[in-house]
Amino acid sequence: MIEVLELIEQRKKEFAKLPFFEYLADESIDPRERLVWVPCIVPLVMSVKDWNNCILRQEPTEDPIQKMINFHSYEDGRHWKWFLSDLQKMGLDSSLKFTDSVQFLWGDETQAARLLGYILIASTLNAYPVMKLVAVEAIEATGNIGFAIFAEIGEQLQRLTKQSYRYFSKSHFILESGHLVGDIDNIEDFLQQIILTNDQRLQAFKLVELIFSNFTSLLNEMMLYTQNKLLTKPLIATTCILN
Repeated sequence: MIEVLELIEQRKKEFAKLPFFEYLADESIDPRERLVWVPCIVPLVMSVKDWNNCILRQEPTEDPIQKMINFHSYEDGRHWKWFLSDLQKMGLDSSLKFTDSVQFLWGDETQAARLLGYILIASTLNAYPVMKLVAVEAIEATGNIGFAIFAEIGEQLQRLTKQSYRYFSKSHFILESGHLVGDIDNIEDFLQQIILTNDQRLQAFKLVELIFSNFTSLLNEMMLYTQNKLLTKPLIATTCILN
């Protein structure tokens, strides 16, 4: 497993250099503008909810790795509630007709988010616990990068709006340690002691590459969406908050 963890760390460093993160960290830009893309990841956030509750979790189990995954799934599987709450507070809870909502959620703007959700489910459905663990580790690595920046933006937004945020917050970032959430003292030691077969190691490498590749595609799409959104019309979020 050590080689897989090393690959995740390497991809994580590359992931952190994406232009989208540079944009998000630019404090000269209004934090509401830097978060205009947030509605586009609704399909992914809600897919992760189902992924934790329906795909990753397997009960009852005597497998120690599956037990760790189950523990993680209960903690991580509740973050969607924070996300929806923040959407409302950010003024992004626009009232749309049902058909308009459906068209947006399955439209071009959310395609990369949907695809990533599908990939997470397809790659771990009926998979051995160790492959689920690899997927969780890869995703947690991306989250560790993203939520560090999200937390800073959330604090800046709080100063502007006088609202407190939960998904875009330091308290959420603390939970995104870069590893799965477990009920043992040293997760890293636990992970490094896992022995993979040659076939499992090759499968794990492919899974890590797949997850990072699609997360990169998602962020590139969010960067493009943000640029187009800010060029075409005023921010709904700004209007809602200031009026």
